[in-house]
Amino acid sequence: MMIYKTLVALCLVLFSVQGDSVASKQELEAFRVAMALTEGGGKIDYTQINTSTGATGAYQFLPKYWDWYSSGAGYAGADINDPTVQNAVARYWFNKNYNDFGSWELAAIAHFAGRSIAAQAAANGIDSVKSLQDVTGTDIKTYVDKVMSYMAKQMPKENLKLFREQEQQVYTNPLTSQDQTTKQAAQVLDALTNAMSENGRQDFPMQVPSQVGSFDGAKYQTRINRLKEGMNK
Repeated sequence: MMIYKTLVALCLVLFSVQGDSVASKQELEAFRVAMALTEGGGKIDYTQINTSTGATGAYQFLPKYWDWYSSGAGYAGADINDPTVQNAVARYWFNKNYNDFGSWELAAIAHFAGRSIAAQAAANGIDSVKSLQDVTGTDIKTYVDKVMSYMAKQMPKENLKLFREQEQQVYTNPLTSQDQTTKQAAQVLDALTNAMSENGRQDFPMQVPSQVGSFDGAKYQTRINRLKEGMNK
């Protein structure tokens, strides 16, 4: 029973840690695309330049602040016109804004109106700044509503994309030590659960399950036999 509880705890810890990182990546990518769609009027355009402000690229970074943005993200001296760099710098600042202010709405405000305005919104509520406008006449509320609408539509796509990536990794990547531990724990749990169920002892596996794969079959079989012998005493 102690072995059973230990393995259950191990599996729960491993799965919970993996789950947290997945959610963060999904939301960040959905937000990044949503921001680009908002700035591009419904399309992602890495070459666009605003004739009024000079804002450049998919996320409309202002050239006069580009050195600050790119240096802060670890891309000092990078070309503002490079789509790969635009994405990398955007990811860094969107993630930082979310972490600093606590919501994607506030992260959108930080990009649109500046971090000082986002801090004001965080302290006093978004309603306190929602009517502020940029030089084109777009107010914060309208901008944030568009971003969040695009993000809501993007999330299912990010869910599917992430699923496909993980599905592909199952066939192309060797098992990490953590994966091996999790898989082995799951196999032992299956055997123990079956053995402890009502009238389950006669069905306790005498052979190593085929799903074990690359694990040491001999050692695994020895553990099962010992458990079976102990339960039949």
